Amino acid sequence: MVYKVLGLMSGSSLDGLDIAYVYLSEIRSQWTYEIMHAECIPFTDGWEEKLRHAQNLNVGDFLQLHTAFGHYLGQQCMSFIDRYHIEHQVHFIASHGHTVFHNPAMATTGQIGDGAAI
Repeated sequence: MVYKVLGLMSGSSLDGLDIAYVYLSEIRSQWTYEIMHAECIPFTDGWEEKLRHAQNLNVGDFLQLHTAFGHYLGQQCMSFIDRYHIEHQVHFIASHGHTVFHNPAMATTGQIGDGAAI
């Protein structure tokens, strides 16, 4: 079985959104992968500022940012799909989201990027 997947990730470094189009193959319980296309899309100053201060927002504003960032991710996926001419060739999108809070000592982390909005 071959799965054609878009993978998304961004983190607290705020360097940008990483997108990869990958073929995941499973044959007799052995998995392999091939990265077909990948890039890092730098955040605009506006997105960088919003993401940098996300953990300080009140609940309502935080949830609105969660949804807005999901829409941003979806838009970036569509642009990536157009750039690489892979329309109708993506089986699913896997998104880590953007880490806005990370406290390993308390085994706690939080990401935004509403999957329904993507």
